[in-house]
Amino acid sequence: MNPSFTRSIAAKRSLLSAVIASALLLAGCGEAPQVSATAPVVKPALTEIVASQRASDLTFNGVVRAAQRADLAFRISGRLTDIAVKEGDTVKKGQLLASLDSRDAKTALEAAQLELKNTEQEYRRAKAIFEKTQAISKAELDKVTNRYDLAKNRVEEAKRKLEYTQITAPFDGVISEKTVENFAQVQANQVIMILQDLNDLEVAIEIPHRVMLSGVRNTRAIAELSAIPNQQFDLQLRTYSTQPSSDSQTYSVVLGFEDLKGFRVMPGMSAKVLPVAEDTAAENTLITLPLTALVPDNQGKQFVWVVNAQDQAEKRYVDIGTTYKDRVVITQHLKPGEQVIIAGVSSVREGMTVRPYTDNNGAQ
Repeated sequence: MNPSFTRSIAAKRSLLSAVIASALLLAGCGEAPQVSATAPVVKPALTEIVASQRASDLTFNGVVRAAQRADLAFRISGRLTDIAVKEGDTVKKGQLLASLDSRDAKTALEAAQLELKNTEQEYRRAKAIFEKTQAISKAELDKVTNRYDLAKNRVEEAKRKLEYTQITAPFDGVISEKTVENFAQVQANQVIMILQDLNDLEVAIEIPHRVMLSGVRNTRAIAELSAIPNQQFDLQLRTYSTQPSSDSQTYSVVLGFEDLKGFRVMPGMSAKVLPVAEDTAAENTLITLPLTALVPDNQGKQFVWVVNAQDQAEKRYVDIGTTYKDRVVITQHLKPGEQVIIAGVSSVREGMTVRPYTDNNGAQ
């Protein structure tokens, strides 16, 4: 091989090696790739500013009922032999409504009356003998007297049992419901029909303690009935409880209709009650929030997310009262001016930074 050719190939290889080495060196000395820092995500949060609300601005859901109502039942068991009325019938006080088979009761009464007749004769003879001749002792007379008294009691008891085979109307009214058919076997205290006085109707509602209706006797209200649209009926407070219910911590309030304006209002109709404040200056206020703001914990308590001055979410346990439509009364642990998250609360965490925003309905 030509020595000059060999030297040429070697030189080219050396040049190629130098180029490759230079490229690798430049690559190694280049700037390290920069890792971009990700800014923390700020969660947008729909909030509402806590504000006091007038009690009369609230509405209360209620149900129309008869002021006088009776669930009618027999005091004893037996077989129905006659139901003298049907649903919708108007009845008068004392009218016979239903009867049980009374044959056994009549037989028992006849036997008790016969026993009374015999013991009465025995008692009169013994008393006459004791008073005239004292041929019998006072103790023997007492025994006869006791038997006579027991016989009288048995007759009275038999009469009551015979009366128990009948149901009569305790007041004037309308048969609103009949729960059994004739000839059925019924048990003692089993309701067989319901009697209502439709001439006196009222509405029952449940309210929180801050609402004025619970403590002001002359407070009035207005009722709107879903079955009779575009009409309002005046109500007058009748009764209210002084102890809250154990489960909802609300007070029961009953308001009576003043004038039905000729409309046929019936028990069971849904009513919306709007309180009317007679003294607006003394009217109580309360705080409400949307139901969507509440978060339950695993202990059965409720809390909300309050946004602090640093736009961070803070957990705040609250006491709640009555629910009205889509809002609930907050009875403790919130004050006007505080900002509460009212949507997406399940994804909020303690200390999370949020960006409060306002919707079109006034929430901020």
